[in-house]
Amino acid sequence: MKISRMTALALLATIALGCSPPKLDEFLYDPLKAPAGGYLLSTAVIPAATEVLLPTPDGQTLQGYFIPTGGAFPDITLIYFHGQSSNVGSSWQRLEYLYPLGCNILAVDVRGYGLSTGSPDEPGIDIDVKAIWDAAIGTAPIAGVTPVAANHVVVYGRSLGAAFAVQLASSQSVMPPGALVTESAFTSVAALVHDGAYVDLPPGFVARAAWDNLTKIRSVESNYLALHGAADGYVLPRYSQELSDTHALVVTGHATDRYFVPRAGHDDVPQLYPLPDYQAELNCLLMTIEAPGAERSENCAVPPAP
Repeated sequence: MKISRMTALALLATIALGCSPPKLDEFLYDPLKAPAGGYLLSTAVIPAATEVLLPTPDGQTLQGYFIPTGGAFPDITLIYFHGQSSNVGSSWQRLEYLYPLGCNILAVDVRGYGLSTGSPDEPGIDIDVKAIWDAAIGTAPIAGVTPVAANHVVVYGRSLGAAFAVQLASSQSVMPPGALVTESAFTSVAALVHDGAYVDLPPGFVARAAWDNLTKIRSVESNYLALHGAADGYVLPRYSQELSDTHALVVTGHATDRYFVPRAGHDDVPQLYPLPDYQAELNCLLMTIEAPGAERSENCAVPPAP
């Protein structure tokens, strides 16, 4: 989520002219709409997916897919949140990487993305992720979604989607999810502005959104796995270091693991993990949910950060 020097100079010029500064929110979300005619989803890996239409309390309709499993973990559901400039259709290959794990997958676009109505903003997306959660655990049953217990839900978010995942996991203190996984996460919009714009502009001055993941991670009462490309120049790897360090320090009774994938950038963590090891690591995570208190085997140990 890099802001160019030219953008930074434009911001400064706007300030110097006494005009209201442009907001970074459009860049931050950059929602990708579904193509005309809808999605053409491959069945090469995922043989069947059920479309879900999920109403929100404030009148929006979220669209996505529930992918049932015939695998080893039919009572576990993984909620997946993609990053900026994406939708569930463009993220289908990512879901194909996850399907062999043998758990259900629930991938729903938040407002403004894909075929979901509305426009994205932080308060609205907070409503959306809670509605998706309620569908996953059956608090608000949705046709086509098989509910599971709250502690049998894995919340997985990539890049901007990691902020949605942290928001969801941190808001469920009574019935927290079994695990949180973030990939290429940032600590806050303030950190992105500070590190990406090359100038120290007050973050509230150029962005309405806060997405303060570093504060929220302190309230995630779940096992936590942070993945990041060691060569990510777009969202800095140290953000995942800070998130996992904070979770390990503050949250007791839950495991904290992290892995910085050598040579991986922002978009190729699973491929350069490589993919079989990425899937094996997540499979180990599912095993600890299936058998609470089970020890991770040596084959499940996350390599230390380089």
